[in-house]
Amino acid sequence: MLKKIAPPAVLTIICTVASALLIIVYNLTYVDTTGIITDELKAGLTELYGEKEYTMLKNEDGTVMTFEGVNSVIVSSDNDVAFEVIANGYAKGGIHVLVGVSDNGVEGISFINLGETPGLGTKIRDDKNFVKQFIGINSSDYEFSALTGATFSSKGLKSAADTALKTYQEHK
Repeated sequence: MLKKIAPPAVLTIICTVASALLIIVYNLTYVDTTGIITDELKAGLTELYGEKEYTMLKNEDGTVMTFEGVNSVIVSSDNDVAFEVIANGYAKGGIHVLVGVSDNGVEGISFINLGETPGLGTKIRDDKNFVKQFIGINSSDYEFSALTGATFSSKGLKSAADTALKTYQEHK
């Protein structure tokens, strides 16, 4: 009887110890980037507004300020505002952008990450004229031309711009 119980018991102990060690190492090495302006965000902000000091807005309890559809709000030293938005295109959560907004409307869009289909959905980033049609919009009621072969991605970028614009208008 002991010969049948011993191998599974030993294996269970080994797995438990290994799992505990993994948890300990994870907790010792984990770096929380929530509320930190990462290098990717900094590059996007520089593309939008140039080299400046940027601050991620936080709530009174120290958590990152978020709104529906907006992951974070970042403000420059000159009070330029950018909204970090992750929108659905063809891929769920495939469009990660910073949308710069002011009283004049959308100031610019910078891509942080694009998980859309290469050669099709990625056209929304590669076609500069497509992105330019969002610059200056100041309401969500406008006509835009979707890119052929990238309809879902085009609508996803429109959704990201609309979300940022709406959030700015409601909370400025």
